[in-house]
Amino acid sequence: MVKIQCPHCDGEFEWSEESKARVRSDSEPMSGIKAGSHAIHGAGGLMLLIGMFSGWLTVGGFLDASPFGMKASLYGFSESTGWFNFFGDGGDSVLAIFGIIFMLLAIIAVVSQITHLVFRCVYDMSEAGKLEVSMQMAYISYQYRWHTSLIALACSVAGVVVMEIGLIIAFGMELAFPRPSLFGIFLLLVLVGQFVMMNQELAEE
Repeated sequence: MVKIQCPHCDGEFEWSEESKARVRSDSEPMSGIKAGSHAIHGAGGLMLLIGMFSGWLTVGGFLDASPFGMKASLYGFSESTGWFNFFGDGGDSVLAIFGIIFMLLAIIAVVSQITHLVFRCVYDMSEAGKLEVSMQMAYISYQYRWHTSLIALACSVAGVVVMEIGLIIAFGMELAFPRPSLFGIFLLLVLVGQFVMMNQELAEE
């Protein structure tokens, strides 16, 4: 407790640190659902960025398909090629088209995920009074969190399905059945989990 003399006031007034602490304590703590949603959305964003250069699907364990191309690994040797390289003589233009569609869907998923994370930060910080934004930006951040989370999930699932169809057309069942890799499975599970948490977060609000 500090007493301060005021030359323009009658007497003295008191300044208490307890009043400031009391104001801080009135703010609601972050719920477990919101904290979990923040964590899983951050993990989803990180995995999507890593996934741009990782195999989402595998054929027989030696062919991996990533958004930017394919990688063949056999007996300690590996070779990578981009989807555009399949056009031309001796290439498979059908596989290239499916690969490019897969690449575009993955890019949309990454952009949507980053946009979603920005919306989350803007909304939460503006609600906490740590960031001043326009009413329009606050509305957009609140309104489109759900949509951007869904777009990231939908484009990732669609990309896996499209690429799997392309691999089946290109290689048939002779080598092995194309399936999501362990990374691809874990990525899709994280994206599903973040969308579920997004819905629970909105229901809590």
